[in-house]
Amino acid sequence: MIAEISVIPIGKGIDLAGHVASIVKIIDESGLEYKLHAMGTLVEGESDRVFDLIKKCHNKMLELSERVYTTVKIDERKDKKTKMLEHKVLVVEKELGKSLKK
Repeated sequence: MIAEISVIPIGKGIDLAGHVASIVKIIDESGLEYKLHAMGTLVEGESDRVFDLIKKCHNKMLELSERVYTTVKIDERKDKKTKMLEHKVLVVEKELGKSLKK
């Protein structure tokens, strides 16, 4: 399963790097594959572990803020055992015949 998660504290001002860092620390310590990007984090792993991680991240932000807005997008396939975090980009690059900016 791949999940894209974004956990946003509401009412904590404009600069949120410290809050985001506390969530990324949890993700990093989970041992799951992940990629941080400007608008969230992609996480890959077994579905129960990913869902548990999402809950931990959301609850941690609730400790730091009175209001939290969490978004989750999930892509899960039964027919592929490949690490999809990298594979999805590679197949698009193959179609285009070139490497993309990463």
